[in-house]
Amino acid sequence: MHRIVYEMHFGQIPDGMQIDHIDGDKLNNRIENLRLATHSQNQHNRGAYSSNTSGMKGVYWHKSHEKWSSAIRIDGALKHLGLFDTKELAHIAYCEAAKRLHGEFARFK
Repeated sequence: MHRIVYEMHFGQIPDGMQIDHIDGDKLNNRIENLRLATHSQNQHNRGAYSSNTSGMKGVYWHKSHEKWSSAIRIDGALKHLGLFDTKELAHIAYCEAAKRLHGEFARFK
């Protein structure tokens, strides 16, 4: 449905491009919630995985170091951002990196 709505307003979707839901709600197909994105950009705008146990995107417990770790994906590669005493500090590091690396496609939850 989102592809049809987008094409009704802007024409054919260019090859290699996808339609991204800005708010992450796949059922919200209002034109102001849709934008063109590469596959990579569309992945940046995903929410935290359901298996996430920290409750914060980009943050996990590093068992061997007994610290919170922060990491972000960029161009398919995982980039570690550091080890932190609290998950809140690890999440701040993730959010700053997401803003810098993912720009308008950054999602923090």
